[in-house]
Amino acid sequence: MNHDPTTDRPPTRLPRLLGALGLTTGLALTATACSAASTPPADGASATAAPHGWVAGATESQEPQLGLLAVSATGETALHDLLTGETTDLDRVGAAEHSATDGRFLVTSDGDRTTVVDGGSWTVDHGDHTHYYAAEPRVVGTLEGGGPVQVHSSETMTTIAWPARGEAVVLDRAALGQGELDETARLDATVLLPLGEHLVAAEGDTVRVLDTDGEQTESTEPTGSTSAGQACTDPAGGLVTRAGAVVGCADGAVVVDDAGATSFVALPDDAERPTAFAARAGRPTVAGLAGDTGFWLLDVRQGSWQHVPTERPLRAVVAVDDQDEHVVGVDDAGRVVVVTASTGEVATTDPLVDSDSDTDTDTAPLLQLDAQRAYVADPTAAVVHEIDFADGARVARTIELPLAPVAFAEVGL
Repeated sequence: MNHDPTTDRPPTRLPRLLGALGLTTGLALTATACSAASTPPADGASATAAPHGWVAGATESQEPQLGLLAVSATGETALHDLLTGETTDLDRVGAAEHSATDGRFLVTSDGDRTTVVDGGSWTVDHGDHTHYYAAEPRVVGTLEGGGPVQVHSSETMTTIAWPARGEAVVLDRAALGQGELDETARLDATVLLPLGEHLVAAEGDTVRVLDTDGEQTESTEPTGSTSAGQACTDPAGGLVTRAGAVVGCADGAVVVDDAGATSFVALPDDAERPTAFAARAGRPTVAGLAGDTGFWLLDVRQGSWQHVPTERPLRAVVAVDDQDEHVVGVDDAGRVVVVTASTGEVATTDPLVDSDSDTDTDTAPLLQLDAQRAYVADPTAAVVHEIDFADGARVARTIELPLAPVAFAEVGL
């Protein structure tokens, strides 16, 4: 049964302290520099009259406009509004064998091409105040080439990388929001992250700080780095946080701050490295799987690792990084696991998705979260389970979708 959205709904979400991925403190503006208007400026209004981050066709709201964007194995696409409970069908896309999201755009790919879908809602966070916008969701277009994919965005750039191909592109974020794929740079990289007016790129065994055209920049050189970049054996996985960008390496992680200076945070000897990182949008602490032993927490601001063991191996993990230091994962039995790192308390649900032994692939469970809720999709039942991670992993509601999701994103973050 599709639950009434007014029943057991999350409380009206307070403005987020932290919002869209990729924003840095260097981009923060004072509240007086941004308009508090809740509607677009009139035709002919000057650019300075528009609220910061607004684009043509968008409206501004007082709370995040959250939704679940889902794609089936055969390309059916739908957006479920978490506030109204309404579901809208979008244009069909190519088969979604791989996917990634930046909190607004869902990028899917097969073996031949990559498709970008705009969820139509996003958050612009300036630290001391936040803007929430919504526009029409749509399928933006396709790029040639497929395979596993990563996507990250700042206010001005969106990067898409295909690690298996060692290739990445930079897209103009404003054009992307208007439905256009405007490629501004293409380079060889297994990880590519937008950080303010820099790009952080990993190629071979090196992490480099580049300008927006993909050219080498001058940066501070810490111990272990050279003018060619920071050493990073077998780079894999990357994320932009409020404290800087992080790229995973075989023996630790490279951290790049807002000024483009790099540093290295070493893992303990013989530690099982994470190959991907996940966190609530913009937070400085990220989580990554530690093989079958549990998970790692990397505090990017402090430059420190913490290993947290779990009863069963996890297949996905995301750091909430809230006051209670919640971490949400899905284990190999298909249960959602909530760890309160501040107290060591662990809560679990009943199995909600297929267990690791029931699946034929290594595809990670579809897990997304915001400041109040986590969402895990069950493709076999065409539903998404909403989890209140702060209330003992309580299943707050189960949302029916018109399709079985194999690609999935929470948008409006």
